[in-house]
Amino acid sequence: MSIIFLKLLLAHLLGDFVFQPNRLVQMRKEKIGFLLLHVAIHGLLLSLLFCTTLSTQWHIVLFVTFAHLLIDSVKIYLEKKWPLQPFVLFIFDQILHVASIIAALVLVYGWSEAWTQALFSSTSLCYLIAFLLTAFVSPIALRVFFSKWTSQTEFLSKPQDSLTDAGLLIGIMERLLIVLFVQIGFLSGIGFLLGAKSIFRFGDLTKARDTKFTEYILIGTFASFIVGILIGYALKFGLKYLTISVN
Repeated sequence: MSIIFLKLLLAHLLGDFVFQPNRLVQMRKEKIGFLLLHVAIHGLLLSLLFCTTLSTQWHIVLFVTFAHLLIDSVKIYLEKKWPLQPFVLFIFDQILHVASIIAALVLVYGWSEAWTQALFSSTSLCYLIAFLLTAFVSPIALRVFFSKWTSQTEFLSKPQDSLTDAGLLIGIMERLLIVLFVQIGFLSGIGFLLGAKSIFRFGDLTKARDTKFTEYILIGTFASFIVGILIGYALKFGLKYLTISVN
């Protein structure tokens, strides 16, 4: 079954990224013929990859092809409704495509009890909780932590020459890297990360010449790193002592 999953995933990657130029992406939004062409390319790729077993696995090819048509049609509709959310729609689209591949396998082979055990194992839950803490809980916690200085940070209300939510995303990514570094034992990587951030922030701090702004940046950096390190070691502890070994 794993080889079938890999073939389906390969066909998806080839059809959605290799054999779909940006021009086709734009044109399929306007004319359904180009959408059908895109889906036909997917069907052809699937047929080629399953050419030796097509007589017995044609229903998998058919299911995934029509699922692709349905998912892309929904995406095009949502793109017209929410044109300012391309990244969110892209992720949503790719998740649905992978889900359709898994659904095809489940329909043909059924759901394995081993999959349930793997999904809800202590290891999986530890990783999921660590990700949620890093990407969703910690930004809110840090925002609450900084709320005590809201009235004192006049510079936050001034127009900033920066990307929307860039600081939020940078913080999430740096904490994810810290958690990863803790897991693989690359603690010096945390130092390199802190050094790199300090270098990039040095120009802002020099130009600002504002003590409050400098303190705000330093506190934010250290708080973010401390949170990342705590989550990293909490995950390491959980994987070591809370996971259940299955013999």
